[in-house]
Amino acid sequence: MSEEKSNKKAIRKAVLLDADYITRKDRAVIRLIMKGKKMFQLYDGNFSPYFYLDGEFPDNFNDARMVGKEKVKKIVLGKEKEVWKIVARHPREVPELREAIKQFGETYEYDIPFAKRYLIDKDLFPFMELKYEREGKKLTRIISKTKKDSSLKDFNTLVFDIETYNPQGIPREKQDPILMIGYEENGSLPQKKKLMTSKKLPLDFIEHYEDEKSMLEGFTQKLKEKDIEILFGYNSSAFDLPYMRARADALKTNFLIGRDSSSFKIQNRGFYTVAKVNGRMHLDVYPIVRFFGIIGALKITSFTLENVYAEMSGKRKMNVEKMKIWELWDQKPEVLAKYCSADVMATSEIIKRFIPTIFALSKTVGLSLFDISSSTSSLLVETLLMREASKENMVSPNRPKGYDPTPIKGAYVKLPEPGVYENMIVFDFRGLYPSIICSHNVDPFTIDCEGEAFVSPLGHRFCKDKMGLVPKVLGKILELRAECKKKLKTLSRNSEEYEKINAMQQALKILANSFYGYLLYVNSRWYSRRCGESITAWGRYYISETAKKAEERGFKVLYIDTDSLFILLGDKKKEEALSFLDSINCELPGNMELEFEGFYPRGVFVSKKAEEKGAKKKYALLGEDGTIKIRGFELVRRDWARIAKDTQKSVLEIILKEGSKEKAVKLVKDVVERLRTGEVPMEELVIYSTLRKKPGNYDILSPELGAAQKAIARGKKIEKGTLIGYVVTKKGKSISEKAELLEFAQDYDSNYYINHQIIPAVMKILSELGYSEEDLKSWGKQQTLDLFS
Repeated sequence: MSEEKSNKKAIRKAVLLDADYITRKDRAVIRLIMKGKKMFQLYDGNFSPYFYLDGEFPDNFNDARMVGKEKVKKIVLGKEKEVWKIVARHPREVPELREAIKQFGETYEYDIPFAKRYLIDKDLFPFMELKYEREGKKLTRIISKTKKDSSLKDFNTLVFDIETYNPQGIPREKQDPILMIGYEENGSLPQKKKLMTSKKLPLDFIEHYEDEKSMLEGFTQKLKEKDIEILFGYNSSAFDLPYMRARADALKTNFLIGRDSSSFKIQNRGFYTVAKVNGRMHLDVYPIVRFFGIIGALKITSFTLENVYAEMSGKRKMNVEKMKIWELWDQKPEVLAKYCSADVMATSEIIKRFIPTIFALSKTVGLSLFDISSSTSSLLVETLLMREASKENMVSPNRPKGYDPTPIKGAYVKLPEPGVYENMIVFDFRGLYPSIICSHNVDPFTIDCEGEAFVSPLGHRFCKDKMGLVPKVLGKILELRAECKKKLKTLSRNSEEYEKINAMQQALKILANSFYGYLLYVNSRWYSRRCGESITAWGRYYISETAKKAEERGFKVLYIDTDSLFILLGDKKKEEALSFLDSINCELPGNMELEFEGFYPRGVFVSKKAEEKGAKKKYALLGEDGTIKIRGFELVRRDWARIAKDTQKSVLEIILKEGSKEKAVKLVKDVVERLRTGEVPMEELVIYSTLRKKPGNYDILSPELGAAQKAIARGKKIEKGTLIGYVVTKKGKSISEKAELLEFAQDYDSNYYINHQIIPAVMKILSELGYSEEDLKSWGKQQTLDLFS
């Protein structure tokens, strides 16, 4: 820290992390969370809440909640005009004051959170280094600001996980104790791995405590001693932290994990609840990976720690039967300790993968790490647009009061004829919708202007001479991402610089791909149905025109989906296809570009159920390098047993790599034979499903509910949200009657797994090799397998 003393004021430098506000003497005071050598807080009491009124404001209006008003020039809904700036006494009084004033005209920006307003107006971003003047803890002025290259290594971090006693299956916070707390400091380092527990165990990473109470107190003390600045957990907002606080209450001790002798507050953030710890950052990794799953960056449907870690690393972490944790504690506590440590290690590895992008999003959008960790893509885009609108002297629009619920016409799709194909090339438009927005100036406030315009296929006119805010902001993102990708080509993949730049380009990609959806999101400030339907109309136009020109050049177009074009080379050369690509790019407007995605020697496209045409996004392709690209098959569905997924994947690999339908059929024959003879391990037959309601609230009996009800009757505690892993056994008439939790299953119904898992998993694939559905179904009905021979 540098310091220049002037009177009683000091000039210093520190990095901004977050902002909120507190109330002192009935005044709202901005609280800035800063980091120098340590995290600390600064206070700014010279900022007031306000909103805008577009209308005639009477001189005789008097309200104690209003402390000022002035006329200002702003751009409102695309037009420059004078509006009233209404200053309120306190942020909590803004909604009431707005209600009293809205009779005089249209009000704007009354729903912007106070601290967010402060950061936007001051143009402050997380991880900016501020040079500022202070008097005590009071911020008197900001002298300068510089974006700081901060990363996780600049913080004291701790990843933690707890294990609880659970004789009833689901732990009961009032009576079932916490058995151990595993943790790691400052990254995934073996020497930093520790585990707190009340049992003396012969493991070198154990920290022994006398009892549960002293263990909880030891955890909070450790946060203080180690000066932990970022606390990580997996689903820690919904389970770990609330459970720890509940146990502390039951044991009559305090669970004070904040910096100022406070605990934490639970906040509702749409789909999630998040726990905010005062004075240090708490980041729950679960909403982070869900976010990456929703936007398609993580190809997974089940977000358990085990599944996410396996998808991310390609490795399996140590696992135990969750319902039997209490038995492990009583009989094999060393195994439970290793399992808890494995959970911490897996969480730490996941953090390494995703947190650099979270940092990059925070620096780009201007939301804190905590806010980014539970955000949506729409919120990210809106925050960025609001910041840029402020710089352009624009008033952010209100959220729409109504909208047309009729779906707009979507992307153009040409379904493939099912079959096995050879020598195909795939082209796709680079960022089709973002490039359309920028190339055609698509913005809610450039529509129907006078003069020259880009006219969409639907007839909507977008100005050519006045750049809209949406394409302007999106254009900057695309340019910056292009610079990042260019820079990456010059860097070593193992360098810190590569990781930083790559994280930034991933963050920019997330933002760029979110603009189209944001424009059609009915709760967005920049919602515009006309913009959204124009974008898809242009998308249909460009992809269909490209397909038409490909056919004119003698290529056969096999499949079209949104921005991708699959063409068969036939007797043409790869070079001819690339020449066609160049000719298309010479004709495209703005920054639109058709790219070569890949050449594939062989591919399988399957048909829809009861239809002749192929299914959308359901194919498998063999790349030039031998890798297999699979889209739309049941490999990632939770309601398929592992044996069905593995069989399907193996059949695809045989067809694509070896081209042998005989070998593929033999593989299916062998799997069916193993099922018939009872040789398949029970673990390969488990089907997973989550109870979406309480077990007693279902009207229709399902297999997972049937398995849960039988388990409950045996004394197991199962509640809403429990992941049920069941096996279909022989006992019972219906599938729901036959379903049993894995731990209770004594046998399995081979006919069910053959006819409802294996055969359906491979039916569409093998039918393209000449086998009729009747033949395939008949295989499952045979007691022997003569039909295969």
